[in-house]
Amino acid sequence: MATESSKRIFITGTGIVSPLGLDWQANEASFRANQMNVTPVTMFDVSQRFAKTACQVDLPNERLFTKLPRRRDALIDRGTKMLLLAIREALAMAKMPGMQGIDAIIIGTSAGAMSIGQDYFRHARSSPSKLSGQLARIEYYQPHKQLNAIAMEYDWHGPMIVVSNACASGANAIGDAMAMIQTGKARRVLAGGYDAIAELVFSGFDTLRALAPSGIPRPFDAARDGLALGEGAAVMLLESEEAASERGAAAVCQASGYAIATDLHHLTQPDPAGKAAIRTMTGACQMAGISPHQVNYINSHGTGTPYNDVAEASAIRAWAGQAASGIAVSSTKSAMGHLLGGAGAVEAVICAMALRGQWLPASLNVREADPAVSFDLVREFREASVQVALTNSFGFGGTNATLVLKHADAPGSGPAAATSPGSLRILGTGAVSPAGWGAEALAAAVTTKQSPSVTECVRSYFDRDWSCSIYQVPAAPPDRLPKFPRLRRASPITKFSLAAGLEALEKAGFPNGQGAGRLGIVQCMFNGCVQFSGKFYHEVIETPALASPLIFPETVYNAPASHVAAFLGVDGPVTTFIGESSAIIEGISMAHTWLIQGLVDHVLVIGAEECDWVAAEAVSYYHPDLKASEGAGALVVSLQGDGLNLHHQEAYAFHNKAERAKQLKELVNHSHLIGGETGIPVLDASELSAQAGYRSESTPPSQQPRTILGESMGAAGAWQLVLAAELAKKEGHSASVLLPGSLCAAYSAVVG
Repeated sequence: MATESSKRIFITGTGIVSPLGLDWQANEASFRANQMNVTPVTMFDVSQRFAKTACQVDLPNERLFTKLPRRRDALIDRGTKMLLLAIREALAMAKMPGMQGIDAIIIGTSAGAMSIGQDYFRHARSSPSKLSGQLARIEYYQPHKQLNAIAMEYDWHGPMIVVSNACASGANAIGDAMAMIQTGKARRVLAGGYDAIAELVFSGFDTLRALAPSGIPRPFDAARDGLALGEGAAVMLLESEEAASERGAAAVCQASGYAIATDLHHLTQPDPAGKAAIRTMTGACQMAGISPHQVNYINSHGTGTPYNDVAEASAIRAWAGQAASGIAVSSTKSAMGHLLGGAGAVEAVICAMALRGQWLPASLNVREADPAVSFDLVREFREASVQVALTNSFGFGGTNATLVLKHADAPGSGPAAATSPGSLRILGTGAVSPAGWGAEALAAAVTTKQSPSVTECVRSYFDRDWSCSIYQVPAAPPDRLPKFPRLRRASPITKFSLAAGLEALEKAGFPNGQGAGRLGIVQCMFNGCVQFSGKFYHEVIETPALASPLIFPETVYNAPASHVAAFLGVDGPVTTFIGESSAIIEGISMAHTWLIQGLVDHVLVIGAEECDWVAAEAVSYYHPDLKASEGAGALVVSLQGDGLNLHHQEAYAFHNKAERAKQLKELVNHSHLIGGETGIPVLDASELSAQAGYRSESTPPSQQPRTILGESMGAAGAWQLVLAAELAKKEGHSASVLLPGSLCAAYSAVVG
């Protein structure tokens, strides 16, 4: 942990790619000209869709990834190419020769490389046998693998964190970067968001009737009829004041305030009163040390849908009061569409542009303003004095986020310094696994080496000619899942997450979360809601006009965390991280950050995964003997109360097997090891090599949950931590946990 605490956080470089242009200059020129870019969709068939247009990026033809083998070029998603372009511009503006000196990368995305996942699904669905190229598609579908391709370009080995809170993801990534700097965990962080238009996502919004059939997005217009889907990317280089000063970096602007809250009203529709938005605007301004009347400009979430715009307008009026009439507001989604996971980051960069250039972008296409509008709605580009800008981002699952940016020369301090870190403690654990519903069942199966029976995966939605064997979670006992309306339609991963979380809270002394005070939730996963994602895309392919609008909202990565939060009544910080099993350590680290900041009293950290035939087949591509698994592990962590100490250590990302083996050797802790071996030597080579020099007759035998319970992806790391805690409590000694990522990074932890 860094020793300094920043007075101010400077943004020293930005990069932006949108349908309006591939850099800052092109985007600014488009805003000055009040330009919009809505065109017919050409990437896939939309003939049976209500909407036929979108805001698309015209990517350059050159080969962008020079260090990636040419045979992998087709596996780089459009969104990742946009992200690389944005990173290039941000580093150039910041006068950084590369990524050396950057402590972390945090990127938000809603869909990741969905187009690669769609290709995998179509191939798997159409063939009764294994196909060439499918293993590569499996790997490059993962957002963290896509980011690793960018890291290879810059020979960078730092931690990469992927946030996925639907349309708030990009803003969350920037806010998380601010928190890392505020708490002294980092001095320089590259943060932003991206998304590319994909058939599944476009079809999903179309089935919800959220896309404008007119093709014209009209945020805050009385007769608006929906949003236009867009694509793009943006990043910011955030530096502590000291770090920027050391290298003489010029600031574009200041990152001064951030807040996150959860709207429990509905999975896709906002609370009409905008209560969560009021909390985030209030919290972000409090962190920035300003009042509403000091805000000059708001880049609104402003999607152009009937519900969203009224809710946001109502929230602004309630938050600002009489000052609302003097605040300029616009929605740049009217010009470039809704960029989903990239929206919050792109709109933050637009605020930086407004602060630096002293101008305001317009909310285009407004003919008659909605009666709910009480602010100064900017309908044409204008020159203006801008000292403080605020941007709102709201996403499916109820994630609300607000960022406050100040002019580079604004006086005063930035976010207040955080308190002393303190020791992180585990107060309770819970698990759902193929061994049963409970942490004790998990521990018993692993320690006695009793593998559950392998079963045929029954979660399929069409006939197929090949079998998919998995270690499946048994049916839930009658008392393990509460009666909760949202569970009737929820995916298995939601049920696993809730059950494991409730057990952990019960053991911590907080039944159903009662008595936990301000509770936060961090959810980690690898694939997410694969059953509903596959089922929905199958419907899109088979009967496009009949694809279910009820299924699509459940496909977003943060749907499980939203349901868990709704049951527990958690309306504060809730976030979802995507990554390998080792991503649970990133979740623990974010929980630690929230606790240091004083945002919460306790955090429920969950790692979970579910399986259907798609995931089961995907796992078998790595090795025919490797069986897919599913379930969840949960921990309640805090800086207060009696519990087991938890010390986590980050490892740098690796780009090949040799680097992986080297880094695992540096992480290995030899006593009472809870490892990540699969039991298949060819897959375990790096981990076996790392431990080879330390194994002896006196070394305590290691426990390897994957060898007993199969490859559970996003749940595996959580199971390791839960097992470590269970053994530490039972046997009275500490246990070390080695979490070896297979694609990007590895981490370690000690529990006891």
